[in-house]
Amino acid sequence: MFRRSRAIALVETATFMVIFFILAWYFQASLGETYGWFSKTVMIILGLIGIFIHKDVKRYGLVPRNLRFSLKWSLYISLLFILLSLISIVIAFVIGSITPVDLRVIATDILWFFVFVGLAEELFFRGYVQSRLNEVFTARYRSILGVKYQWSQGTLITGFFFGIPHIFAGINPFMGYMRVTPVTIIVTGFACFMGVIFGVLREKSEDIIIPSVLHGFLVYTSFGIGKITGLAISSVTSLLSLLLFFVLLFRRILEEKIDLKKDQVFVS
Repeated sequence: MFRRSRAIALVETATFMVIFFILAWYFQASLGETYGWFSKTVMIILGLIGIFIHKDVKRYGLVPRNLRFSLKWSLYISLLFILLSLISIVIAFVIGSITPVDLRVIATDILWFFVFVGLAEELFFRGYVQSRLNEVFTARYRSILGVKYQWSQGTLITGFFFGIPHIFAGINPFMGYMRVTPVTIIVTGFACFMGVIFGVLREKSEDIIIPSVLHGFLVYTSFGIGKITGLAISSVTSLLSLLLFFVLLFRRILEEKIDLKKDQVFVS
């Protein structure tokens, strides 16, 4: 019976992912460069459908259960990435590699990377897929990256569900091409790793706010800031910001205790 429930959950979530990719490939073939706005809208809709099917928006991460905790650490993450991004812009200015960018482009990038990438993907993968899989894959791990914290097997599986589809970025059967390069494999491996990290943060906070903020800043710093500083500087800035996140914040987030009754947090 338990095996059957696991199979049902895997088939269900995989079906939602297949629907997304078929529609995303179709939009890419028919709409060209603007397809992402439509495909990510579909991802948001599918995530919401998956969540509402199970009629528990709080357990699926849509309603914050520890709002002050999530906002506090989201603020720290934001300050870290913003500070290093500003430093990178100054460096680019000093060495003469800065490129002026229209405010409309900056506003569009903020909307794209934070809502249609960060929020959309976290809503679908951490809100719907991870919550669904953790209902049936209940085995627990005792630590992550040297930090003592119990997290679920469903979160690990979701990390691979999130990462492996990055291979499909170079594939479109509607357009008849398949480009899988060594860079694609590296990006896919990194996405699997970050998928687990996002998932652990979602488990700790019990909502999708912190992973959405971290996800949004990670991609915006790489590509949005990259339009200003150049991709070489922005990539280093993004990786350095992520490294400092792990050094300064990750352990503290996982070790901080939460008083669910009073919605208060305190460090042990």
